[in-house]
Amino acid sequence: MSQFGGQLLPVAALFGVVRSSGVVGVDEKWVTVPTNDKPAGKQRHWMYVYVAVDCYSYDLLHVAIFPVRGSNSARAFLLGLRAKGYQPQVLVTDLCVDYDRAIPAVFPRAVHHQCIFHALQAWHGQLRDTYGKHYWEQRPDAVVLQNQLDGIFHAKTKRTAQRRYDKVLALREAYVAQTPEVAAVFASLERHWPKLVNAIESDRIPKTNNTTELVNRRFDQHYQTFCGSDTITTAQTYLAVFEWCYRFTPFTPDAQQRIRGKCPLELAGYEVAALPMAQLCRGQMLNWPPEALGEVVPRL
Repeated sequence: MSQFGGQLLPVAALFGVVRSSGVVGVDEKWVTVPTNDKPAGKQRHWMYVYVAVDCYSYDLLHVAIFPVRGSNSARAFLLGLRAKGYQPQVLVTDLCVDYDRAIPAVFPRAVHHQCIFHALQAWHGQLRDTYGKHYWEQRPDAVVLQNQLDGIFHAKTKRTAQRRYDKVLALREAYVAQTPEVAAVFASLERHWPKLVNAIESDRIPKTNNTTELVNRRFDQHYQTFCGSDTITTAQTYLAVFEWCYRFTPFTPDAQQRIRGKCPLELAGYEVAALPMAQLCRGQMLNWPPEALGEVVPRL
């Protein structure tokens, strides 16, 4: 993998900053990486792979691994994205609070949008925890509340969404008086509302972070195939290889029509088929002598 990564360094230089829609989804995926020499089964540690994906070209703009998940890791990852030259106008995340301060600190002009699908999933889970697993059959009042929550984000206009939002919040006192635990649902709706409603009536902001989820699934398929990584160093190397292989891999024929048969770089506007790949991988197009690669990546 190290040799392959070295061969692709000129390609990395050429496509370090690609054409981007300016709308970027960010997400994390946990992986296991051994951290010591203990026997197998006792040495693994959870670590987190962060990805930044263009929401319209599906291109993997940045990927990195961190030993812990938190606001510091989120900020470091966004700083890495900025260091590559990207300046997104919209950043899409799930409901993870780690990005609430990290995004304004690194990209102060970007709009922070949160995935509506993740929000509804979270509220459905809170209702289930509050009213019981079978609340759909046993608690009609909870079903009414769920339908009204869903209805907010089925609205075609922000005006309608705002009206439905206000109507749900007006129910808070009655619901909480009967079941105090449901207060968490109303508090969550109120807290996340500004970062959810911005997608309604917008042709630019996607309602969900589905594009990033797709790339995460693709990564997971590769990761499971390769049975994980031996160390944090090999994990980092593998991520670099995955990034470049992914960008040149066409989507399968069963993908949605707009992307099927095309790789992310083609969706970003590059004529990949016309690129002289052999010369690129040898560095000839960038006037890099082959021996220069050996100084950057050791030969195994």
